[in-house]
Amino acid sequence: MTHPYDDSFQYAFPALSVAVRSLAGEITPSQTALVDTGADGTLVPLALLKSIHADEQYIARLRSHWGEWHMASIYLVDLEVEGQIFPAVEVVADESGAAILLGRNVLNRLILLLDGVRQQTDVLARRPTKL
Repeated sequence: MTHPYDDSFQYAFPALSVAVRSLAGEITPSQTALVDTGADGTLVPLALLKSIHADEQYIARLRSHWGEWHMASIYLVDLEVEGQIFPAVEVVADESGAAILLGRNVLNRLILLLDGVRQQTDVLARRPTKL
């Protein structure tokens, strides 16, 4: 499955199609999520989590990429990434952002090809024998 990079940034950003589902079954429409291989976890806008009535699981102390510590709500949701369903994924509620940021807690479950030349992200069914 191929998804184009998000070119609304100065440097195009790898992206995938994602839907978020509460454990009760309410689901968002598929939307573009940014692929952030430097993030440990996945961030989902708080407004999106509230729209599907996802339940807050606990509060955690997180460190930003700038080194600052802050408290954040952790939610448990199912994620559908390019047609693959990942049940019971812990995500961080992003109170100020509007985009889903896929971190390594999800990305490490996928075989990805980030093709910067073609500006597309591919989710592969199996590891290629030769690139």
